Amino acid sequence: ATTTTARRARARWCGSGRERATARATEGERVTEDAIGALRELADGTWNVGTYKSKRKAHLVNELGDIVGEEASENISEQPGWDDAGKMRFCVMTVSDELGIDEDEVGKRLAQLFTLVPGLEGRMGDIRIADVTRLAARVPDVALAMIRLKDILPEANLERMVAARPSLLLADADELQKKISDLRACAPRLRWDKILSDFPELWDVRDFRENIEALKEKLSVTDDETLTKVLGGQPGLLLSVQSRHDMILYDNGTLRQVEASMSGDLTSDGW
Repeated sequence: ATTTTARRARARWCGSGRERATARATEGERVTEDAIGALRELADGTWNVGTYKSKRKAHLVNELGDIVGEEASENISEQPGWDDAGKMRFCVMTVSDELGIDEDEVGKRLAQLFTLVPGLEGRMGDIRIADVTRLAARVPDVALAMIRLKDILPEANLERMVAARPSLLLADADELQKKISDLRACAPRLRWDKILSDFPELWDVRDFRENIEALKEKLSVTDDETLTKVLGGQPGLLLSVQSRHDMILYDNGTLRQVEASMSGDLTSDGW
């Protein structure tokens, strides 16, 4: 009986605590609105105090009225208009403008593209519009590129890999074949098809053979067994030995091109 009474008392206390917190929050909002109204009147129309619209979906507080979940991503609203539908509209408009074709035709081409690469549609707000434009302009070539990729990487998850790196569909097949051959020759015990599916960022490496040799020198690796353990556990280490000109992909060109433009040379190749 004593335990039951204690539980009821705690429940009443917690309930009343939440009610007090809600009441304080409501009172606080009312006081804030009254203060804004008073300031607006005192300003006599010379300036205006607006109301800040929070990007949070809900104003979450604990029993004491303290804000909680300040950085919780699930409580952050999407930027107005920049939902999946908004991203797709922007993509269609941009591709239409770049290719000089109407938006209905762009929509048809993108539908074909998404059929060939199902994972691509969900990433339209993340991948570069330039890649989407080039793919939309060459939809028939995309099917052939997928077949060639399957030949080069038969065990790879192409849907995941291409969705993360759509530029692979625009790359030269012979160059891709050489890169994979270098990987398999330098570290033959590793299943590179699976690794590149799980770590598509490795495609940023320009020369796999060069990077593997640099990594072996850096870590004093002298045998295949040790190299297999190192790269098998941390494939991303290949990115740690990127040279300075391969480290960052700039929107306006390579690092060499950016450096050339900063030095006054606006005719650098690639601009």
